[in-house]
Amino acid sequence: MVSLRKSLNYLFVSKVRIKCLKYFFNNPDVPIHLRAAARELREEINAVRRELMRLQEIKLLKSEKRGNKKYFSLNRHFPFFEELNAMMQKSSGLGEAIIKAQNKVGTIYFAALMNNYATSLGAVTPTKEIDFVIVGDVDMNALGTIVQGEEEEIGREINYTVLKLSEFNLRKKRRDPFIISMLLNTHVLLIGSREDYVLH
Repeated sequence: MVSLRKSLNYLFVSKVRIKCLKYFFNNPDVPIHLRAAARELREEINAVRRELMRLQEIKLLKSEKRGNKKYFSLNRHFPFFEELNAMMQKSSGLGEAIIKAQNKVGTIYFAALMNNYATSLGAVTPTKEIDFVIVGDVDMNALGTIVQGEEEEIGREINYTVLKLSEFNLRKKRRDPFIISMLLNTHVLLIGSREDYVLH
């Protein structure tokens, strides 16, 4: 099975562009200027400038002047925003970690990142809302190890819920308020069929 990270390397020729995309999708509401971006990505400034200009040209990035600096940020109205976002979330950070470790964690039928996770990655203050949900038979110790590693990476607590498949299906059938809220707030479905996951 080809990894999602390898797929990105084949789809996008420029590794600097991939780094830019991952940074902006993991920090969707955090503007950054050129020099700071070069430091963050650990790439040569001219290479970063070139990619930022290209992404701005197709309107994936927007920019604004602050003093003598130009700040770039993600344009959520870009036509392929959701598709690119799903690719980035699945190939980096928590999403990638869960997908790669799914066989070690147990049997996972569904794994989903919530809206809250994406919008709070660049936030200054941590949130207590649920970041992701897993449906299946899970080794909680193995999952806890993955989560702890990601918490150290992003510098905040990650909150999650684990449900058995039978419980998920029953509560979905009964239109349980928690399940309805979860489905409506799903950001990216990492594992599983969307047709089986959503309400019918």
